[in-house]
Amino acid sequence: MNDKPVVLTIKDGIAEIRLNRPKVLNAITREMLKMLRDYAAEIAGRDDVGVCVIAGEGRGFCAGADLTDPMMGGHLPRSERGQNCIDVMDGDINAMVRDLYALQVPKLAVVNGIVAGGGVGLALVADIVVAARSASFLEPLVSNLGLIPDLGGTWRLARGLGRARALGFAMLGEPLSAEQAAEWGLIWKCVEDDKLQEEANTIAGKLRDGPRLAQAALPALIDRAFLSSFSDQLDAERDAQSILCQTEDAEEAVTAFKEKRAPRYRGR
Repeated sequence: MNDKPVVLTIKDGIAEIRLNRPKVLNAITREMLKMLRDYAAEIAGRDDVGVCVIAGEGRGFCAGADLTDPMMGGHLPRSERGQNCIDVMDGDINAMVRDLYALQVPKLAVVNGIVAGGGVGLALVADIVVAARSASFLEPLVSNLGLIPDLGGTWRLARGLGRARALGFAMLGEPLSAEQAAEWGLIWKCVEDDKLQEEANTIAGKLRDGPRLAQAALPALIDRAFLSSFSDQLDAERDAQSILCQTEDAEEAVTAFKEKRAPRYRGR
């Protein structure tokens, strides 16, 4: 088995980023944050990647930050921990999340086992999250550590759950089952454990073969909808549509419809 703490595999147009510290439930270290940034840059620079899959090795997706890692600042005097936190979040944590968020290919998180703290934020960076039925989401940062969700967690929870559920979930630190997360709209789908990989492969294949330009435009439009007026959102849709209707992919979709066949998108 590869001994790197994060492994990137690219095959048949699918890039898989796999957290690979199964003995500690893939707890995140500063080294892993840097590797995730490097892998995001590699994926962004390749034309042959149509989808990015994020997964965790072993019995859990990610237990959040490794509290023993020096980046946590536990070895520092209390007076120095604030600046250390700012440095780590600006230079590593938030930089990594921004890099993944900015990828112009669909992102699919494949979740099993425990998803806690920063692991929740990492999973929700993805556009689509599919989880095994035995998986559970947990935000222990407030109740157990006196901190708040990060890695974009507050932003995603508010949008996925609404204010009341986001606050209850984050403040109380009670686990949220994959089934409940799907029912509440936090994730796309909950599937039986033995069907997780099959479902992930199916979704990844559909995304890889889909119209890349439209797929790249959609997440930003969905996210801005929470802040836009109806009229402004109509304008944003108009602007995006005016670009997409000129693409080869859009033309191919119409041709395929007329010829009663599946479209063959080329991302142009």
